[in-house]
Amino acid sequence: MSRLVRIRPFELDDSREILEIEEAVFHEPNPLLYAMIESRPMEGFIVAEEGGEVVGYLLGALYMDEARILLLAVKEGYRRKGIGSMLVKEYVDSVRGRASMVRLEVRASNLAAQTFYFKQGFKFLGMVSNYYRNGDNAYIMVKPMENMTLLL
Repeated sequence: MSRLVRIRPFELDDSREILEIEEAVFHEPNPLLYAMIESRPMEGFIVAEEGGEVVGYLLGALYMDEARILLLAVKEGYRRKGIGSMLVKEYVDSVRGRASMVRLEVRASNLAAQTFYFKQGFKFLGMVSNYYRNGDNAYIMVKPMENMTLLL
């Protein structure tokens, strides 16, 4: 069966589905997500839609010449089907030429996410102690863009 997944900008009507995915995936909704939904950013907030249903989202931001992936989640049952990769590719393509790198933080204990980002071309840069509310550490991962030289 062929899957038709469409990546598109966030719309206010997506809010309920995004918050449900956030709760199911992370079990503690991020206050940043609520703030971004309310402010309706012009770019960097994209969703994956299949059959009229939101099945994933990516929230990113551009700070000067550094793009950041702040949140990425794919609904249970839709994972490992390329949707996360599609969201990351779409976001990276959208900041190409404006960002020297794409940066993110990933929970140090989340090997699956680290492996996913590594496959997307991200490299480990460092660690932040006590990054998450529960005291977990985070790894900083970066994907250098064409206009940046990064020695790792």
